[in-house]
This record gives sequence, C-alpha cells and structure tokens, in this order.
Amino acid sequence: MTQTITKLFLTLTTIISVQLQAVHGQSSQPDLELLEERAFKQAAAFMNPSIVRIETVGGQERVGKIVTGTGPTSGVIVSKDGLIISSAFNFIGKPTSILVTLPDERRFPAQIVASDHLKMLTLLKIEAQNLPVPLAVPENEIQVGMWSIALGRTFNLEQPSVSVGIVSALERIWGKAIQTDAKISPVNYGGPLVDINGRLMGILVPLSPGATGETAGVEWYDSGIGFAIPIQDVLKIIPRLNTGKDLYPGLLGITLSGKGNLSTDMKLDRVRYGSPAQEAGIKSGDVLTKLDGHTVSMHSQVKHVLMNKYAGESVSLTVTRTGSKEPLTLKATLVKKLVPFESGFLGILPQREFNDPSERGVRVRYVFSKSPAELAGLKLNDQILEFNRQKVTNSKSLASMVNHLRPGDSAELLLLREEQPLTVKVTLQSIPHTVENTLPSQIVSSKTALKNKPAFKKGHFKDTLPGDEQKFWAYVPEDYNPDNQYGLMVWIHPHGNTMESNILKSWKSICEQRGIIIVGPTAQDVIRWNRGESEFVKEVVESMLAQYSIDPKRIFLLSHTDGSDFAFHLVFKYREFFRGIAVSESSIKSKPPETDPDFPLSIYFVLNAQNPFNQFLKPQIEILRKMNYPTVFQMIKSKNQAGEYLDKPFLEEIGRWADSLDRI
Repeated sequence: MTQTITKLFLTLTTIISVQLQAVHGQSSQPDLELLEERAFKQAAAFMNPSIVRIETVGGQERVGKIVTGTGPTSGVIVSKDGLIISSAFNFIGKPTSILVTLPDERRFPAQIVASDHLKMLTLLKIEAQNLPVPLAVPENEIQVGMWSIALGRTFNLEQPSVSVGIVSALERIWGKAIQTDAKISPVNYGGPLVDINGRLMGILVPLSPGATGETAGVEWYDSGIGFAIPIQDVLKIIPRLNTGKDLYPGLLGITLSGKGNLSTDMKLDRVRYGSPAQEAGIKSGDVLTKLDGHTVSMHSQVKHVLMNKYAGESVSLTVTRTGSKEPLTLKATLVKKLVPFESGFLGILPQREFNDPSERGVRVRYVFSKSPAELAGLKLNDQILEFNRQKVTNSKSLASMVNHLRPGDSAELLLLREEQPLTVKVTLQSIPHTVENTLPSQIVSSKTALKNKPAFKKGHFKDTLPGDEQKFWAYVPEDYNPDNQYGLMVWIHPHGNTMESNILKSWKSICEQRGIIIVGPTAQDVIRWNRGESEFVKEVVESMLAQYSIDPKRIFLLSHTDGSDFAFHLVFKYREFFRGIAVSESSIKSKPPETDPDFPLSIYFVLNAQNPFNQFLKPQIEILRKMNYPTVFQMIKSKNQAGEYLDKPFLEEIGRWADSLDRI
C-alpha cells in the first residue's frame, strides 16, 4: 500500500510540475488559474483515502455555550491497523458512542484511546487493517507562504471539503501550531492540512493564544485564522497516547513580576506553594535568565518554552539570586495540577483616608473577630509601619506583602500605638467564609480631590453611553463627595425584569450608609442577556469609573435568579474589574478559573431552603472553597417563596460583605 501511494504521489507531482512549466511561456491568466485549480483537486484526491468521517452519538448537548454533536466531523488515519487522530474538540460532549466511516463507505465503531490536552488532539481506534496512511511533509520543508489546503470529511464520502490558503506563520500558539489563512470550520476540525502535493502538514484544531480549555479558539472559525498541529509533532506523541494515558500541559508554578507578554521584568514575583518550582529550590525574588538552556529576556520567551511542555517532562531554570555570586541552575519536573493559590489573612480593614501626607504606614480601621490580628492584640487606629521588616507605604503594599504568604506562615509587625512603637508577631490564617456581624461604615477619602472632572449626576437617573442606544440606570447617593472613594455595585437583572424600582428601594439606605454607587445595565432584549453584551457592561463600568471616585477594590456584581449566569460570566471574564459577586436564588453554571493572586475574588450566595438549587449548590460551594475562593453561603429559612427577592437583614449582610472587600 505504501509503495502504491508513493508511486501515485510521484506521478501526481510530475504531472503538476509539467503542467505548471508549460504555463510559464504563456500569458493566458485563465490557464494558470485552471492549472492551480487542478493542482488543488489532485492534492485533495491524493489525501482523500486517509480522511475519515466521525459521528458522535449521545453525551452532552452543550459545553458552556457551545453546541456539541450537531453533525459529522473529521479525522485522519495514522496507522494501518486502525489508529485515527482527530481534534479533541469533537469529543468534548463525552459521547456515548463514536462511529467512523471510511471513504469506501465501511463503517466502524471507534473507541477513544487517549487525549492530548496540550495540543487538543484525541487518538481513536477502530478494528480495521491495511488502511492507507498519508505521506507526511518533513518538518524542514514547511515554509511561510507555501500553499496550504484544509480538508475535511462531512456528508460527501466521495470528495472531501476543501479550503485553500497559505501557511501564514509557523510556531504559533507558543510554538505549538502552523497558522493558515484557509477557512477552518468545526466540520473539518481533526481533518488534515496538506501541501500542494497532497502531503500531510498537520491536523486542524481550534486553538487560542490567550484562552485555554476545551472550546478555546472555536470562536475564530472561518475567520481566516486557523491552526494545525504539525504532523511530525503528532507522530511523536502517538506512541504515548497509544498507551491509553492522557497527556496534560506541564505546570511549573511561577509568576513573573512584569505584566504582559512583552515585559522584560524577569524577576519572580511568586513561587507557588507545593509547586515543581518550589520543590526545585526556586525562590521569590530570583531573576530568571535561562530556560532549558535558552536565554530568556521577555515573558513571551518563557511562555514559548513552558507552554509546549507536558506534565512529567523536566525543565531546567537558570536564575540569579541576591547574595549568590554565581547563577544557579535548577531542574524541575512539571505537573498537570498545582496546589490552588491561597493568600494569607491578617484580619484587618485598613483606614481609607489618605489625605494627610504625614500619615505613615496603614492605620487599622477594623479588626476581624478571632483573626490573627485580634489574637496578636491589634487595636483600632494602630498604625502598621513595617511587615516582616519591610516598610509599609500604603494599604496596597501591605496587602501585597500579606498576599505573598500562606495561611500558617508567621510574620512580624512594627506598629505605632498612641505614638509608641510596638512589635507583635502574627500567624496568618485562611480568609474566612463568613461576614462580620458588626462592621462600622466608613466612606473613604481619596488621595486628592477629583479636580477638573466633568459635572456628575446624583440620585436616581437613566443614561446611555455616547453613540449607543442601549440603556443603563444608576443611583449615586445625594451626599456624594468626589473627595471620597465609593464602592460600585453592578446590578445584573434577571431575565424579563429589570427590577429597577425594587433594587433602588431595597438598597438606597444601604448605599448611603456604606458609600456605594449602583449601576444597572439593561439587556438590549430585557427577556434575556446575550453574552455578546458583556462588552456593553464593561463599557458602562468604565464610564462610571471615569466619572466618579470609585475604589477599585470594592467593585462587585449583584444578581438574582437567572441573571446570575451572566453575572458569573462577567466576573470570570473581567477579573481585572470585579472583586466580588453576590447572587441570590441561583447556583453557578460557569466553570470557575483558577484563583488569581493578582485579582482576588470573593463570592456570596444566598438561597431559600425550599429552592431545588440546594442539591446542586452545596457541592459547588465545596468546590469553590477547595479552590480557595472565599465563599459565603447563607440559607433563607423563612416562609418566603423560593425566587422572591431578599429581606432587609440579608441585604444589610451583603452590604457589610461588600464593605469589607478591601480586607487584608
């Protein structure tokens, strides 16, 4: 079979070459186009015997917002005895059965052997022999600008689907993929990307440079940006997949100080507790200079090395360390899962007044009950000047110092109490899953008065963004003072009801007491939120930040019943904006991302005891807490009907919860 395919390949190559040569002396453009078309068809025909149609039966109809199992998809034969490689996206619905149809119309049940969760590939097995294996392009022959033809097997068994483009980039998605401008759709995910001679260059998969997960990159289909895993890389992992064990991305457990892929700050900000980096001896403050012998001077170079490695593989790190004369080279073995990040908790709320330039350190506004701060004897109005002998300049610097330690770690504080210095030791705890019963309100002063700001509205008003007809409403306390900082509550209404008057009536006095501004974006179709409206909500929040003095540490989402699904989508998508989310009469449907030390997030649930969501929510809360999200759960035991909005005591508790989002 291999000899036959080789002869066919050489014959087709000769025909194409002769035909193109014959055109060079001619000026007829239509003839050249005709020969190009013929070459594309011959390339597709050469690959055609190795492309299979894959159908899935049963399983989940949706994964997130992605509909699964709506039609046939594609795969490529990679061994004579029935191994087939395809995109892992084709099986995210966990189908109960898989059917593979060959071009000769033979049909076989298929079993999943294993999946590669780094390159998003799945290996299948059917009981068949003497199958045609395609010719692979040598790695060094793939060049930017060469023809690339994306093929797939859908409804027509005689002919594959064809989309033509060029190779537009190599080593994309952190070194994993070939990029093509041929249009790629879900129907040919798992299909082949071939060259003009019909040789296999790679396997088509959805990928994203920023997002990860089962559906990352799907939103780009037919956009002119598509990706394929190089076939030589696929062939290297097939023996590992054929053992039946899944492959996972390798994780090291480091965070660099700078922000963004182009940052050149190579100092290690954090080394995750229990991570391969920590076990290898890497420390916070080390400066990374080499990875696997490659010099790294930019964050993108670090990603290029690490994001193409599997769990179980090793990586060497060369670092410079303060106090060490020579660079240190250490070796770490990557893992598929890291211990969830967990910040230490001191147990104070900082004073929010910054107007006095002579004020040193951080003044204590409130001490949490049974916290490390209370156990160490901290009191109201104590000034924290140093933390572990590092100078405390403001609440942000203190929060960062505490945030770099874990529960159980000890720390030494230098205080100023009634003008007298005092040193105390504390042992940090986990952030509690409770709300303080007594918490005095404090509307905060900003560093400087907000001068030269446009005139701002107060009270209850409706508005639109410039150039946009979609509406939002807001409530700004009548005694709003731009010299103070306020919290911002973003109300996400349930489907079919903005609840504007109810929310305003219920929350007005709490907002005045706690210094909270409300903004309520309205869905374009009030009946339901569309996830495409997330950008509108973001722009509304940005508009409020531009007009009012708002504390970025106290911006939170509030929702009720079925509006909560969109609220969770927002809070996980825009981690840089939101520090909390409080929902009532609802559970969580979105898969939470890993906790992020740079963007701490607190969650509050309140649910009627009669609500059937109880059976789903309690296990979800346990998952959130295991992921180290501070998660409050309150049960309504009154006779209120499930789904009714909250009584005053719960609203006041949410107000106290929101007022303590800047805790340290």
